Amino acid sequence: MGNMKTQYDIRRITAAETRQLRQQVLRPKRRPEEQVYPNDDVPDALHTGAFHDGKLVGIATVFRDAPPGETQPRAWRLRGMAVLPEMQGQGVGRALVEFCVAHIRAHDGDVLWCNGRTSARAFYESVGFRATGAEFDVPVSGAHFVFRRDLL
Repeated sequence: MGNMKTQYDIRRITAAETRQLRQQVLRPKRRPEEQVYPNDDVPDALHTGAFHDGKLVGIATVFRDAPPGETQPRAWRLRGMAVLPEMQGQGVGRALVEFCVAHIRAHDGDVLWCNGRTSARAFYESVGFRATGAEFDVPVSGAHFVFRRDLL
């Protein structure tokens, strides 16, 4: 196969379809019903899944939300981004982010941000985000930064 990029089918999924991977990859100690996010059901939220050979291997959710301490009407937040460990480093996350960015641009958004794990900093920077502010700790999931990508 060499350096050929594996192709993924990236498509919209339901909030319910994200929950198993949210639990498996992000929060294994929490129950599936604890994987529900407050903005999962807002009308223009996008839940997206990456499929490889018919299997869901990655997920991401975006919805309108201003970064902490800002009133940014065109900002969107990325949450619940997860790729199966055996599929990480193969372009799944990048494909998911670009699919989300296209959705946000189509809805007149100009900023995408997230609370991202410090351990994923190299990934976020590789897809156009920058770490902002001070590192902070999230109970259960550890050290994080706010990562931000301007879409203008």
